[in-house]
Parts: sequence; structure tokens; C-alpha cells
Amino acid sequence: MEPELNMSINSGNSDDLVLIVDDDPTLRMLARATLEKSGFRVEEAEDGEQALRKFIQHQPSVIMLDVEMPKLNGYETCKRIREDAIGAHVPVLMTTGLEDIESVNHAYSAGATDFLPKPINWTLIPHRVRYILRASCTYHELRTSEAKNNALLNAMPDTLFVIRRNGDIVNFLAGNEAATLPEPRGDQLNIKDYLPDTIAQDWFSSIQKVISRGRAQQSEFSLDHGDQQHHYELQMVPYLNDLTLAIVREITNRKRSEEEVHRLAYFDTLTGLPNRQLFQQQLADAIVLASQNDTKVAALYVDLDNFKRINDTLGHSFGDVVLKTIATRLDNCIRTDDCVTRADTEEPGMHLARLGGDEFIAILQDLESEEDAVAVAERIRTELTKPVEHLGHEFVVTSSIGVSLYPRDGDDIDTLLKNADVAMYQAKSAGRNSVRFYSGTMSLRSLERLELENGLRYAIQRDELKVHYQPKIDLGTGEFVGVEALLRWQHPERGNIPPSDFIPLAEECGLISLLGEWVLRTSCQQVKIWQDRYKRNLQVAVNVSSQQFFNVDFADAVLKEVFDTGFSPSNLQLELTETILMNDVKETIATLNKLKKAGISLAMDDFGTGYSSLSYLNRLPVDTLKIDRSFVMDLESNRENAAICAAIIAMAHALNLQVVAEGVETEGQKNYLKNQRCDQIQGYLISKPLPGETLENAFLINTKNPTLIPNT
Repeated sequence: MEPELNMSINSGNSDDLVLIVDDDPTLRMLARATLEKSGFRVEEAEDGEQALRKFIQHQPSVIMLDVEMPKLNGYETCKRIREDAIGAHVPVLMTTGLEDIESVNHAYSAGATDFLPKPINWTLIPHRVRYILRASCTYHELRTSEAKNNALLNAMPDTLFVIRRNGDIVNFLAGNEAATLPEPRGDQLNIKDYLPDTIAQDWFSSIQKVISRGRAQQSEFSLDHGDQQHHYELQMVPYLNDLTLAIVREITNRKRSEEEVHRLAYFDTLTGLPNRQLFQQQLADAIVLASQNDTKVAALYVDLDNFKRINDTLGHSFGDVVLKTIATRLDNCIRTDDCVTRADTEEPGMHLARLGGDEFIAILQDLESEEDAVAVAERIRTELTKPVEHLGHEFVVTSSIGVSLYPRDGDDIDTLLKNADVAMYQAKSAGRNSVRFYSGTMSLRSLERLELENGLRYAIQRDELKVHYQPKIDLGTGEFVGVEALLRWQHPERGNIPPSDFIPLAEECGLISLLGEWVLRTSCQQVKIWQDRYKRNLQVAVNVSSQQFFNVDFADAVLKEVFDTGFSPSNLQLELTETILMNDVKETIATLNKLKKAGISLAMDDFGTGYSSLSYLNRLPVDTLKIDRSFVMDLESNRENAAICAAIIAMAHALNLQVVAEGVETEGQKNYLKNQRCDQIQGYLISKPLPGETLENAFLINTKNPTLIPNT
């Protein structure tokens, strides 16, 4: 009897023990924190030898095993575990920074259940562990079920037929499958009358081979019973004279089990689409076919834009609904009139897969030209922009699509996927919701982007980031009343990097919230120093990105920074774009009310450039509208822009809102805005954004003429 596995069917409960094996204590600490938070019990081992001892002692449900360790490496440790009867079926998830195919094959040869590359996405780890546990439990149940069924079947006779050369049924002995394989009636004494035509012909052919060759023949067949299909295993053996013994065993359960194991191994459980493993096989086949037919293959890498915001604001259950909806829409984009076929056919066409998270990929094969791929990619992009509705919420999900072509952009799986990924990031950099085809220059830009991203990750601790302050002036009194805090990055090698280059990058790589909190904390500390030193009631305005705002704990994080610095909430203003304020208005208002209740002022930034609704504007708890510089810059020569500015000011005052005009550069602009009773202005007429010390000298120490600051 096989040893019982120490695992629960309901993965993720307190009985599931994960053994983490890694010589990196930091990784073990992160893994423990992540898994324990998700309800798993955790044991640690720092090397392979200790892992073997703890494996025997604790008999874990699943093992996270690092490849590169001193003493006994991960491959050898995995082999030793598999040699033990208890460890034969325990799931082993190997982790390593090596991603070459040789390392992957080595891991699976050693007995690994799955392969996890570093750096590790900690958010997905609990889901991956639960998935492996479920698959392992299912596999173990199937093995147990199959063993029991085999024992039962072996103890009872199968269904037996004795058949003549001409197909006449001489004898019939019902086995335990008699319910689905009934005894022949009086008018069914020949196999052609008892079985469907095609199956009867197969039986007849096997009978002739058995008699002529004197050897057994084995095959399988299926029969429909009502709305269900039953599968059978048929073995024909020589009997007496010209008689053949047909032994029939029902294997329906085994077939279903094999199909379930295949589904778990090759298909995504959420969307039902092929997973990465099956997709790579399909892409390899497509490349071989294209090479033989001298045609093209396109790899379309589809990444959803800002999908993390959906999970953060509406929860993972809504995120799952979105992913399933997107998968259905992608599948619906596959139409036969585009030479596109389903993944389960053998005809050339299109295969679709989910790689994980919010990433999908499609193969277009048997293409004559690049234009064929353009048409499908654009149709996918357009289809995905349709709103997703669920439980009263509506979200527009856009996508960035990168396309690489075989053989132009690569002649192997890894190169095609890498270049499609590079093209996808170029689509994101171009503003998202777009399609980009790979070009050779993208690889260089991709490398530069990676270097910039790595530099940005260390910019705070290396003291490369600075906050500059642009002063704001009250138009009624001419008094200096506050500043807008603006982030600057002084790179040690590249010099001053424009915010337009590194802010979108920070959003893409998940650093924007960290940078936003740093700017908030730094500017609050600095302005408080000025308030205490000069006894001035100054306000600081801090910009908030959409990704930062839609974090579930955004309001709490802001209040913590304010109170930790001792800054008065009434002197803080948060600037939010129209896009933020108009997206999921109900949730947005709840967050804004929490900030407003604490005394924080709220401003709608770049007003007039977005898609705000006046009905919503009246409901939003904002205090200030900021007129975008695009309306201010030519209001002296453009009557329409001047009218827009006047209308915004009048409307804002009617709603009891203050108005700040950005980008004021001339006396004429200033005078016009003053005549329209605009409350405050900022721009190069007053001053460019300044380092804290420079601003202090110009606007706080030298107070004689603070509105004439040179912009050199």
C-alpha cells in the first residue's frame, strides 16, 4: 500500500505545511510572511541536508526548493526526496534565477513539479502553491481511484464475446459493464447489427488479423448512451479454431481522469485557455509549419493596461471576472474568415493562451504578409476597449499589444516571445491602448529602459531625488501663499532626467506609490520648517498619480505621513487629475471624503483637458480647480481659450471653488486672469520650480519683491 500523503483537499488551510529551502535568509523571511498570511504553516531549511532532515521530520504538503545552494544543491535534494516513498508524490516547486531551457529541463528531470524563476512575484506565490496543492491532490485522488477500480475490475470478469470469423456472436458473458454494454438481442447476433457501422468494421478487421496472425489485437472504442459517451478498451485474442475472444472493459473513468490531469497540466484554471506550457508547444509547431511552407508566424503579446488598479479598488473577484471576460473577447476575435482556427484543430491558424496575471498571447500562423497580423491585432485592441460591467461597476480595460514576426524577428520560441514582449512595452511607453511591431532598435531602447528602471529603484537611497517647489501667488494681494511640490531626478551619469521620462516608468514598474509617499513626506517636512521659521501659513500642493490613488490604503497612507511629520492637514492640498476623479465615482468620493474630513484640501488638476462631468463635479468634495497651462499660454491671442478660462473661473466661483491658473508666463496673462477674479497663479512669470534653499532665499528671506524671480 502506498503511504498516505500529508495534504488536505482544501488547499491553504492550517493543515498545509510548506517547507521553504533556500540559503537566502531574506527570501525565506519573505516567503514565510507571504505564505503564513495566506493561512499556510511554514518550516525553513537553509540547505539541502537540513531540508532532507526536516522533510522526514515534518512531512510537508509542498516544498519550495532553491536550485543554487551550498553543500547539497536543489537538483540533488529533489532527487533524494523523490527516492523516499513518502516524497514520491509531494509537490516540489523549484526556484532559481536561472531561466535557460537547460536549467528548466534539469529541474524537471530531478523530479520538480513546477519551476519558478526569480525574482519572485510574491503576490502570486500563495495562488501558485494552492494551485499545485489542488493539482497534486487531484492527481493523488485519481491514482487512488484508479487503483481501487483496477482491483475491483480484476476481481470481476470483464464483458466477454465469442465471435466467429464472419462476425456472428456465439456467446456473451456480461461483466460489470453490462449496464452500458448490454447483452445482444435476438436481432443483434452479428456485430454489424450490435454495434455502429464504423465500430463494427473495426471489430471485423481486428478479428481477421487475430485469426490470420494468431496474435492478440488491442484497441479502444467509444459508444454514446443517451447524452453521455462511454469509452471501452477492447482486447481480441485467438480462441478455438476460427473463433475470437473479445474482452471488453469500460475505461470511461480512466479517460475522464486523464482528461482532467491533461487540463490541469496544460490549461489555465480561471479562463480555460491554454497555459504557457501548451502554448510553447503550439508555437514550436507553428514555427516548423511556417518553415516548411515558407510562410510567416506572428506572436501577439497582449498586456492589460493598469489592471492592478482593478484588483486594488474592486477586489480580486472582480479582477477574475474581467480576466474571464477578456479571455472570451479574445477568443471571439478568432474568426475563420481571417484564416484563424481554434487551438484544438490541426489546421493552421491562431492559438490563444494566458501566460499568467493580465498577460495573454496569441499565435497567428500561415500568414502571407504583416498586414494580416495588423488587422487581427487592431481588432483585438478595439474589442477589448468595450466596458466590462459587473455588480453595478463598469470599467474600461485597454490593452498594449506587442507583435513579433517569424522569421524576421527571430527563428525560435524564446526570441519571438522576448521581442513581442519588448514591442508590448513600447506600446505602453507610447501611451498604452496601442499596437507596436518589434524593430531592432527596440532592443536597445528596452535595455536603456531596464537600466533606467534599475537606477530609479535605488534613486531614493542614493539621494538622487529632490523636491523642487514652484511658488503660488494670491492675485488679490500679491502675497506668496504656497508651493507645488515637484519631483526631480538628478542621475549621476545622465544628469537631469525629465519627469516625463521617469514618472511613467515608475508607474509601470510599481514604484510610483513609493515615490509619491516620499515626495509627500519630504515636502511636508520642508514646508513645516518654513512655517515654524517664518511664521507663515503656507500651503503645499502634492500631485497624486492614479495608481497611487487607487491603492486600497491610499487615504490612510496620506494621513500617516501627515501626522508623522507633524504637518497640519489644513495646509496640505492633493492635486488629482480628472481621470482619477471620474473613474468609479462612488469609490472615489468615499476616499475623498475621508481625506476631506481630516482637513486636507483637494484640487482637480489640469481642469478642462479630461472628461469631467458637471453633475459629478458638484458631488465631488474638491476645493480648487487648476486651469491647465494649455488654455493659459495663448489666451492673449486666442479668444476661445480666453473665453474658456473666464468660463472655468465663473463656474468654479459659482460652485464655491477656488481657481489656480498654471503656466502664467506674461504680464498680459496675469492681468487678464486678475480681471476675471482668478484666485491664484503659478508659472514662470513668478518663478520656475526651485530647490528648497533657493525658494527660501527668494520668497521668505527676501520679501521686498517676491514676485520678480529670475528664471535662469
